Amino acid sequence: MDEMRNVGRGPGRDALEPLAGAAHDFYIHGFPVLEMARARLRTMGASSNAFIHVRRLSDASSRLVTTPNNDTLYSSAWLDMSLGPVEIELPETGGRYVSLAVLDLYTNNFIVTGSAAGEARQRIRILPPGSLAGAGEVVAPTWWVWAQVRTLVAGSGDLAGARALQNGIVLHAPAGRGPAPAAQADGDAYREVLAIAALLRTEAPPSVQARPLLAAIADAGLTATRLEAGDAAIREAVAVGVASARAAIAARLADDNAVHGWIYQAASLGDFGTDYLYRASIAHWGLGALPVHEAMYMRGVTQGGARSFNGEAVHVLRFGPGQTPPVRAFWSLSLYEVDADGRLYFTANTPGRYAIGDRTPDLVAMADGGLEIWMSVSPPPAGRRTNWLPAPAGPFALVLRAYLPEPALRDGRYRLPPVIAIDPSTGAPMP
Repeated sequence: MDEMRNVGRGPGRDALEPLAGAAHDFYIHGFPVLEMARARLRTMGASSNAFIHVRRLSDASSRLVTTPNNDTLYSSAWLDMSLGPVEIELPETGGRYVSLAVLDLYTNNFIVTGSAAGEARQRIRILPPGSLAGAGEVVAPTWWVWAQVRTLVAGSGDLAGARALQNGIVLHAPAGRGPAPAAQADGDAYREVLAIAALLRTEAPPSVQARPLLAAIADAGLTATRLEAGDAAIREAVAVGVASARAAIAARLADDNAVHGWIYQAASLGDFGTDYLYRASIAHWGLGALPVHEAMYMRGVTQGGARSFNGEAVHVLRFGPGQTPPVRAFWSLSLYEVDADGRLYFTANTPGRYAIGDRTPDLVAMADGGLEIWMSVSPPPAGRRTNWLPAPAGPFALVLRAYLPEPALRDGRYRLPPVIAIDPSTGAPMP
């Protein structure tokens, strides 16, 4: 919070610092709610309480949500719980990986079910906040929730089967409403804080655990009444506090320590508790992340510790024989270009390949039976091109997903090998 320490001294400055600190904490706490409201506006469609089925896999044109995957078809429904209870039915999976995750507006997964619960048809009933749940019922923590069903696609020839399963997802819900008013997304700190305050007041009731934090924020002078008045002092404090909060959000993931070239997520991912800074950083980097027992997301770092790789170099990920990630469902390595704000999206490439994993056809094994994945702008030598992930000329990021990870991966007994830069003519590591 150095920005708040640098506001200078003089008349009014002693009062400004607590206000700026309160704005810092308030923005970090509420940023995921703002990001969810923005995602709702982009993805809800004509009405709430209705599933929208995406019938194609994400590619370089997919820019609605950061860090998309290229493994599953998505079915998405924004549920307006103020209209009454809803029920979701999942069809029999036939052995295919399918997961239903329902997130509250703070991005906590309060329901995760699907393949891990078995292959039989499932029915989930969700009640509005404050309801008394009976057997088989779950109470929503916020007045809006986001239901996402991920349906695995085993390759281009499997799309018809995945789409048929999507058609079997049934939602029983009251008639929905049109999109909510747009949340401010222009980067103006004061308008964003006003938007967060409105969302917390109307759609996202704070958890019991958050009440002491919000009480302290109000005690420091950051109240709804003062925000709405918008005097010069409060605007200045908000500008300073939000700048500090944005820097903290950006730095949170950068501060994670890598293990053998990979950053592993915290155990609280997807069900964050009071780790508000981590929650905000994930909302910025990968909105809608699943909890660790359902999926793990590892981000690669360079040999020097940077979180982005240089696309002009040639990089290789080598798994020894029998050393690919231990999972009960599937794994994949995705390559993303890094935009100016640090968000990750697939990069356009001629083969149209955005990920390699355990379902990728025709991968060529190494002589010892291991697996080698190449990442470069130009294609690798003949014989390795089926193992090639095309990279952009600029910075790129790597994320390895592991669905239904085995205990050895979850508890750290298994670690991914590092990504190394190599001399493409010899395959030897670069100094």
